[in-house]
Amino acid sequence: MTTTATLPKTPEAAKIDPIQYSYDELKALSPQEYERYWEEWHEGREAQLSSEYGWLSLRSIDWLEDGSSVRIPNFPGAWTQSGDTVVYTPQPGKDVYNRGQVIRSPKVIKVSIHADVNVEDFDFEGVRAQLIKRIGPNRQFAVRQRDPQSVTRTAFAGVPHFEPNQDWIYPARYEALSQWSTVETSAVLGDLSHDETQIGTLFITIGGKEYGLVVFQGHNDDSGWTRVNPSTGETEYLDNRQNTEGSGFVLFRDETSGKQTYGGARGLHVDLREPEKVSYVDFNQATNLPCAFTYYCTCPFAPRENLFPFEVLAGERTPKIVDTGDFE
Repeated sequence: MTTTATLPKTPEAAKIDPIQYSYDELKALSPQEYERYWEEWHEGREAQLSSEYGWLSLRSIDWLEDGSSVRIPNFPGAWTQSGDTVVYTPQPGKDVYNRGQVIRSPKVIKVSIHADVNVEDFDFEGVRAQLIKRIGPNRQFAVRQRDPQSVTRTAFAGVPHFEPNQDWIYPARYEALSQWSTVETSAVLGDLSHDETQIGTLFITIGGKEYGLVVFQGHNDDSGWTRVNPSTGETEYLDNRQNTEGSGFVLFRDETSGKQTYGGARGLHVDLREPEKVSYVDFNQATNLPCAFTYYCTCPFAPRENLFPFEVLAGERTPKIVDTGDFE
């Protein structure tokens, strides 16, 4: 099976790839050495978050309605949904680019897959309109705008966090599932859900007790993954799990959730390129989901199995959302 896309694809979580240590090696670092290690990771995390079209660039999200045409504020053209098909009709005299080409006639996009899909990017004068599909009975397609000049990005002053402390590094082991399974999770927007792919279990030993956490397949935030169906010859869109080999993701909640930390979940990247070498979890690298920074996302909640009955006083804390004035 061959996939094609506009740009090289890299899992969001894998963009932050810290130096690999074993549990014993990481715990053996001096406080000064560990602080330098963590600072390098933290700088990479903030650079990815605040990149030109990263999560902080979002400035709006507009949901399409089946059978209706929608015009989005400050972006030319119209979007019409009919079932699983969306038609983007350009505005004459406005050069909107898709996959490197100016759109001169209506572009018909059919997305039949029942999954989270980042479908296509449309660029106009530095602003990117991203067509997405999500799982929901009433809301399926939306267009969210990414603007490098978004106030959320320009006003970004860093991610609040607990002070890094090696006491929050715990031994862990990973067990892969022999057969992956689909897990439905609720989304921040109550009428939406996410079908996550469970690929294994991460066992963490804390205070002499072992906790088993559901591990999901890594995500990416890219648009345009497609394949040609060998039976029909038609181009089909693929979900947001492409090119995520060796990348696992854990969503968890604890007694700080909704208080000091974001309520829906925080995330931990699990490097699974060599799964037998997974030996620790570093809660100092627990990260906020994009919904902690902006209203214009559709983040999943942590599964109920991934709830710690104590406070995890490590990792990122709840940031203040900058009100852009566009939220409806």
